[in-house]
Amino acid sequence: MATNSRLRTTVRDMMLSLAVIGVPIAVVLAIEPSKAGNPVHPIDAAAYQSTLSAARQAEPFNVLAPNGVPANWKLTSAYYQQPGSTAGDWHVGYLTPSGGYASLEQTTEPLASFLNDQHSDASPNTAVQITGATPNVWQRYTGTTPTGLTTILYYTDPKSTVIVAGSASLPELEQLAGDLH
Repeated sequence: MATNSRLRTTVRDMMLSLAVIGVPIAVVLAIEPSKAGNPVHPIDAAAYQSTLSAARQAEPFNVLAPNGVPANWKLTSAYYQQPGSTAGDWHVGYLTPSGGYASLEQTTEPLASFLNDQHSDASPNTAVQITGATPNVWQRYTGTTPTGLTTILYYTDPKSTVIVAGSASLPELEQLAGDLH
């Protein structure tokens, strides 16, 4: 009989211990907003403008920025990395209405290094004429990389490589390239 009583006490203590641990965890999970439902976290215009301003002051090239991107494009990322031990890099990323990703990368590194850094298997395709862009002829690369850089448009000027890339449709990437100023 003593063994049965001891077993009940042990099971009761275990259940109390689980409650002591489980209740606070359940409260935290209920209060903390979940980010799993929406993987896109837009950034606000003030953070973008601050980053753009800092990049324009620090980069050794004329920093380009989209001007006229439709309101239904969601700005998801903007950062810059000053040149030093690594290449100078200005980045802006958008979620497009079609659900694709479109980004601007302006960097002091050559295209081959960028592709290697992105683990991209993109290879040269055809040149593309882009209305509103300067220059209006960009080189096009295509690939099948799972990282999402399936289409890459780029040109090189004397101080930087300008890259518009992503999983967005070609017309959306062309629109972003045409909006750069």
